[in-house]
Amino acid sequence: MKQNRNSFDNPIIVIANGSFPSHPLPLRYLKNHGTIICADGAADKLINYGKIPDIVIGDFDSTGIKNSTKVKKWIEVPNQNQTDLEKIFKWCINKNILNIVLLGASGKREDHTLGNLFTLGKYHGQLNCQIITNHSRIICVSGKNHIPTKIDQDVSIIAIEPIENITIEGLQYDMKNEKIFPSARAICNKAVTKQFYLESTGKVLIFLNHIK
Repeated sequence: MKQNRNSFDNPIIVIANGSFPSHPLPLRYLKNHGTIICADGAADKLINYGKIPDIVIGDFDSTGIKNSTKVKKWIEVPNQNQTDLEKIFKWCINKNILNIVLLGASGKREDHTLGNLFTLGKYHGQLNCQIITNHSRIICVSGKNHIPTKIDQDVSIIAIEPIENITIEGLQYDMKNEKIFPSARAICNKAVTKQFYLESTGKVLIFLNHIK
């Protein structure tokens, strides 16, 4: 389907240039995609997989198919002070695309993975994004939240800024009105019900590991 300037098909799938999806869950999202936006060299991987990107955004320093007519739209953003993923996030917000699923955000390089997680946190509140990797679903939350889980699912919570007060109820190890900092303080927990409650005064990343 030909897209005009402000016409996008849901769900919006963004693919970063990390490890390409191989787990059934991210592949399911890729199969049921609407619009696909690739970060630079991720376009090459997607085409090799057999799908065509709708949009490619980046400085095009890692793609070998720059301006290929296979891709519907190339958007070059040469700013070296931002990662290609941050460029995509800002472009999506500008186009009022506020709900996305991000694939390919981990693997390959640990520095890129960490940078992608910080970018997720930076745009929390402006953009609703869930990262689906080959190992877990990752979201950023703050305030009061009820998080759906599966019983016995491994859950980790990592603060990305100092948290003055956090409460967790419904996991194997709960917390009540505690202060935490960016650390491994709240990793390796486990779901004992089909949802848990989290209330936090700051931003935390929640890792919901896929059940094998």
